[in-house]
Amino acid sequence: MKTICLVEDEQDLLQVLSIYLEKSGWNVVTCDTLYKALNQLHVHIDCWVVDIMLPDGSGFELLKEIKKLDVHTPVILISARGESIDRVIGFEIGCDDYITKPFLPAELVLRVKKILQSTPMQNQTEFKIVGPYKIDEKRRLILVEEQELDVTSREFDIIQFFVEHNRAAIPRELLLQQIWGEDYFGSERVVDNYIKKIRQKLPLFHIETIYGFGYRCNV
Repeated sequence: MKTICLVEDEQDLLQVLSIYLEKSGWNVVTCDTLYKALNQLHVHIDCWVVDIMLPDGSGFELLKEIKKLDVHTPVILISARGESIDRVIGFEIGCDDYITKPFLPAELVLRVKKILQSTPMQNQTEFKIVGPYKIDEKRRLILVEEQELDVTSREFDIIQFFVEHNRAAIPRELLLQQIWGEDYFGSERVVDNYIKKIRQKLPLFHIETIYGFGYRCNV
């Protein structure tokens, strides 16, 4: 099921649009402030519908942040003003469509359908979102702001293991067994060396040291 994030501060309109979008078979996440919407940036969203005028900021700001994370994520801007400059700014920043109030909810539904149908298949890649990082398990890539990070295969395996066991205390012995294999007979310190490299390459991937035991990832 596709997920639509609807960002609109007019509560009546927010409720009506949400109902129409849900009836079309989509999961809908609603936000009535810029602050709440920014907190959804690292959740997988298939399409954003964003009002330009928000009580605590501008929808343009949100649009910029969305496109920083993934330029291919579709965004429809809503404006209460018919000013051409808003439309120009929106498309310059990277919005995919623009709709001016007042409009029929059914029109928005059709616009969302059109955008989702026209999204290229390569943009449908499923990522795991971990803070600012996007983990592509199929291609074994880690991206930040659409730039691929230089991680080795073993570093990727360690990162993936931590993500799958988020907030769990992981002993060094378990990491050795799962990543290096049961036949490994070297020093446990190899784990510490790899953790050090991962911290250098992914400074916002928080790995906590549990002294005398192992590590815990908090993402």
